[in-house]
Amino acid sequence: MYKRIAALFLFVVLVLTGCSGGEEEIPDPIPFEEDTVFIVGDKVVNLAKWYLYALPQYEETDRLYGSSIWDYVVDARGTTMKTAVKGDIKSQIVYTEIVCSKAEELGLELTEEDNMDINLLTADYMDKLTQNMIDKYGIKEEDVRSVYADNKLALKVYEYLTLNVDMSTTEKQVRNMVLEYVPILKYYENDDGDIVMYDEDEIEAKGRQAQEYLDRVKADPDITELNQVTDETFKPITITANYSTLVDKLSENIADIAFSMEKGEINGIYDSPDAFFILDCVEPENEAATNAAKIEIIEERQREYFADKYSKWSDETPVRINSEVWDTL
Repeated sequence: MYKRIAALFLFVVLVLTGCSGGEEEIPDPIPFEEDTVFIVGDKVVNLAKWYLYALPQYEETDRLYGSSIWDYVVDARGTTMKTAVKGDIKSQIVYTEIVCSKAEELGLELTEEDNMDINLLTADYMDKLTQNMIDKYGIKEEDVRSVYADNKLALKVYEYLTLNVDMSTTEKQVRNMVLEYVPILKYYENDDGDIVMYDEDEIEAKGRQAQEYLDRVKADPDITELNQVTDETFKPITITANYSTLVDKLSENIADIAFSMEKGEINGIYDSPDAFFILDCVEPENEAATNAAKIEIIEERQREYFADKYSKWSDETPVRINSEVWDTL
């Protein structure tokens, strides 16, 4: 029932990861309205808004783990799952309210098209609510519209402030290649699980055997990739990897060689302390993987930049909790 509205909060969860949770919680001497859960700055969060955020998470947690999960202790301080989830939902709502509050000073507002989308989403959500749910949680149409509008506006603030983040990347950061390689190990694992190096004669023999295999491969014009060769001794491994992954798997020296190879190039024998390698450049650049790497780097920069902004806003924004309501949730 709540999955449509839950999708709205994916942005909040992704961006909130890593953001400071340092909002100041100050007891408020001013009486709260009876359905107020807490106040963020001057924004009131009532029970209906709380449940619009909370119900999807409650439902998903129950579905995955069963109702007994709520008493499960999640850390050394004795925090239960119930308390942890309440805190997480509160952080999501506080985040959205704080970010929304910055829209006006940035000159941002919802467009007519935004409001049309929000109205459609609101109507769709209300159609799916039963009268029992409306009565039980006090959810009104204006509450649903407010939540959709808040999340839409928060996203606008995020996109506006992160629009000009550094988009540059280096080839070594993002280019992913498709590589087949055959490792000829200079060691073996004994019965006790210990790593034992072969002696020099054995290593030299393995190197000669690998060279003979490579010569056969290169002499056959029909062989364009190592995986076309059937050989129980020399079995290629195929990876799509960027430079740092190649360094982890092959060593820096051999990663440099692999990263400079051309399509269809098969070569070796390349020596490292632990193994010899035969390399086959299947594809110098895999476009999909490379583009994904670029996006990941840029999005991480955006998250870090915005997290710094949010941390400062959070420190400046008081959060006043209505304990009488909060403790009953």
